[in-house]
Amino acid sequence: MIIDPSALEAYREVMEDEADEFIADVLNSFYTNARELLATMDSALLKNNVDEFVRAAHTFKSTAATVGANPLSGLLADLEKRGESEGLSALKPLIPPLKEAFDEVEKKLKEIFS
Repeated sequence: MIIDPSALEAYREVMEDEADEFIADVLNSFYTNARELLATMDSALLKNNVDEFVRAAHTFKSTAATVGANPLSGLLADLEKRGESEGLSALKPLIPPLKEAFDEVEKKLKEIFS
């Protein structure tokens, strides 16, 4: 399961009528931030900037978990860890599958919450 809907559905119990708007805001922020973080990761790879890459992977990992994208979050956790211990050039081939995973997550979130 690429999305755990309970991560966002929990807000419905607490926020009731305001939950839909809140969830929409959270998701829109996630989509925007994810694209920015992917661009930051790409840029960090080009500059061979480990700190920037790891920081972006860490932030993206947390935001993915917030919206219930646990497999994506796990992939980012692996990239974060490997970015700290391996050379970034070894991680370059993992970025296209990461982008595909994000695209799948975005599509599934829009199916569930639109």
